[in-house]
Amino acid sequence: MKILLLFLLNTLPVVLFCQHHSADRPGVHGMMLMGNEIVYASHLPMFHSPHDYQIILRLKLAQEDQRLYQADKKIHPDVTVYTLEPERFILPAMIVNPKKFKASIYRGHFERGGIKIIEDMEVEIVERLYYKQFEGKEQRPINKQYLLFGNAKEMFMAHLISEAPDFDEIVQVEAADNSTLLVSGKTLLIEFPERENRKPFSWKTTEALNTIAMEKLAVSKIATLYVEYGDLD
Repeated sequence: MKILLLFLLNTLPVVLFCQHHSADRPGVHGMMLMGNEIVYASHLPMFHSPHDYQIILRLKLAQEDQRLYQADKKIHPDVTVYTLEPERFILPAMIVNPKKFKASIYRGHFERGGIKIIEDMEVEIVERLYYKQFEGKEQRPINKQYLLFGNAKEMFMAHLISEAPDFDEIVQVEAADNSTLLVSGKTLLIEFPERENRKPFSWKTTEALNTIAMEKLAVSKIATLYVEYGDLD
């Protein structure tokens, strides 16, 4: 009886999740790639189904595919955008029950003239760092908010998307104290003291607020990797 109860408690959230998202149809869910030794992916979102999700993942590539990806980035240091074009799948089903899938990597945006550098490779989702579906009920925050994630060698932040119109932005950064982030292994919501006005943060200050610990956090920009407005009008 106890084993049955534990089974139901563990499986019921998954069943309810799949029922809630049963209307989603398969699609090609392009992703922005970041990182060298550890590969991160940010889903390229829109405000309509089936792409209405902000998702950040940690991925695993086959050793040879990762080597080719790293080598191409080294040869093209000025290129900031690398994207993943996966096979068609139902996005929430893949996230809640990950399995290996086929994909190609492009130098540049895969739908906007990007150059394919790796084709038909196998990709594995190692960890879900952030997941949220846009449901039209979010209110734009007063100040700018970003999701901070990464590891001891490379850190990134993604603009927290709320309501239309909005923008998608990925920035490589350095943080003075990333211990909270590294312990959590997820994303840390940080806030900058600048009004949210659908423009990237100005970087007039490098001081952010760690919204979990409610402490100041020094964050400095290395490079803006990606900014998109049109898909989020």
